[in-house]
Amino acid sequence: MRPLNVRRPGDSPSDVTSPSSARQPSRSSFSKSSLSRPAVSPKPSIHEQEQEDVYFTELLSYSLERLGKEPELLKADQDHLRKQAEESAVKHYKAFINTASCLEAAKEEMQGLAGHVDALLQDIPVLDRICDQFVTTAKALQAKQTENKQLQSNHATMLELLEVPQLMDTCVRNGNYDDALDLKGFISKLAFMHSDLKVVQSLVKDVDATSASMLEQLLQKLRSNIQLPDCLRMIGYLRRLGVFSERELRLQFLQCREEYMAEVIEDLEEQSAYDYLKRLTDIHRLHLFDVVMQYRAIFSDDNSVQDDESQDGGLVFSWAEHRVCLYLEALRRHLPRITEGGSLASVLEHCMYCGMSLARVGLDIRGLLPPIFEACVLNMFSKAVGTAVDTFLMVLDTHKWTSMPSMAARSRGRSASLADPAAAASSDAATPSSASNEAHGGDPSTPPYALMDHVPLAIFVNGLLSAFNELRHCAPLSLATALASILQEALTRICTGTAHYSATRTLNSSEQPLFAAAAKAQCDLVAPYAVSCHQCIYPQSTSKVDVEQATKALREVIQVWDQEQAQKKDHQDAQKQKKSVPRLPSKIPASQPQARKEVDQPSSNGAAAPQPG
Repeated sequence: MRPLNVRRPGDSPSDVTSPSSARQPSRSSFSKSSLSRPAVSPKPSIHEQEQEDVYFTELLSYSLERLGKEPELLKADQDHLRKQAEESAVKHYKAFINTASCLEAAKEEMQGLAGHVDALLQDIPVLDRICDQFVTTAKALQAKQTENKQLQSNHATMLELLEVPQLMDTCVRNGNYDDALDLKGFISKLAFMHSDLKVVQSLVKDVDATSASMLEQLLQKLRSNIQLPDCLRMIGYLRRLGVFSERELRLQFLQCREEYMAEVIEDLEEQSAYDYLKRLTDIHRLHLFDVVMQYRAIFSDDNSVQDDESQDGGLVFSWAEHRVCLYLEALRRHLPRITEGGSLASVLEHCMYCGMSLARVGLDIRGLLPPIFEACVLNMFSKAVGTAVDTFLMVLDTHKWTSMPSMAARSRGRSASLADPAAAASSDAATPSSASNEAHGGDPSTPPYALMDHVPLAIFVNGLLSAFNELRHCAPLSLATALASILQEALTRICTGTAHYSATRTLNSSEQPLFAAAAKAQCDLVAPYAVSCHQCIYPQSTSKVDVEQATKALREVIQVWDQEQAQKKDHQDAQKQKKSVPRLPSKIPASQPQARKEVDQPSSNGAAAPQPG
């Protein structure tokens, strides 16, 4: 008989029922494992390892006799199990058939599944790429969602930031430049801290555009009629903008003021040279002075340039020199259009006052004015005298030598003098003093009245008087010599023209006395009077007009004409004397002494006594 298992401490009641039942789990597990064991036994599982450990532990607890019977027991169990398996196979053969069918179906399904797996393996890289894209998109969406959540949480703050450019533009349009600059500084600080944010970059771009508009407005205000306080504020705003360096800022200031002055000067009307120059002088006197004072007040130190220009006053005086040169050029261009001496003197006085005003800021231009005005005065006097000479020569060429009333009286007196030599002598003796008194009338500046008998000379003297009247308003002392030369040249031209007229024209007996009287008046009255007018304007001048040299050609003509007249007069006197002496006989009878006495004493009236029969 099979001995019963003795219950050991720690064993359960089911373990001690019978030896077969006690070993059954181990044998069943062993049999199952042996039936399903493949050619290469796989590594046992943890549960099987535990069962083997339990079985080995039981074997160790058996006695030697028990161990000797264990193979037979195991073999009996194996037979029993095989028999049960056969019975079960016969009893459940349909299950085996179904199992085989299921296995075939499973193989077919596995083959189809293998094809799908291959297709899946081919699509896995695409799926992997799409998944990567999805992951990337998901991360971007997640980041964007995070940003949107953060934006939503800071929605009010973002609205305020986005309104900054519009608010700054409104401030600029209304002239609130302080607030606009504060907003610009805030955006600049924000850009420095968050330069990588697109919204900040957009804000910086909009603020820069508004800043450019603000810069243009500030420069435009500097181009207008602006006073010193406003200039200080505008320059302060430009400095806060930080667009220009210190040197560029000074250049911009002077450039804007230059544009303003050029615009004001461009608006002046140039129709009247006198009004234009006076307004131009006023503009330079006021605005040039203001610009220099504003520059000094705004830029306290005048070291606006480096060492190479720091000695000449800096930028402001370079600009002032440029503006003064333009002003002097305008004077040179427009002064010749002024033909009145009074207007020229008024412009000179205005310019001198401008120079005196600018001298307070170191821009005394009075020393540059005399050459310009001297050239204008010289040109004006030269033109006036040249016009007088040309008019004289034109009138002389077309003049009809007819006796004027006073000239006719003198001609009748001259005829009477020819008839009565004693009366002629007394008349000739009285003529110089009366002519002198008539010429000056007691005042050396009064033109000779005798020139009224000679129209060409009167016209020439009127032209000279017009030139001297214009000259007396503005007569530079340095031009005394030049004006004397012009006057002497004019006298030489009229004398030469008169001499040429005498040589090229044939005058009859009635015209010759009139021409001779005009020529003598030209030498004895016109030339001295012209010199006296020059001396009235320049009383202390050492420059003199050489009258003798100027009238030399005409005096030669007069001298020739006087010689001809003297010869003619001597011939006429000889003829008269020849006619007045009677024929005397070769011998006078002694019985006629009384008749001889009457013959020797002619009558008092110049007629010869009747001859005896």
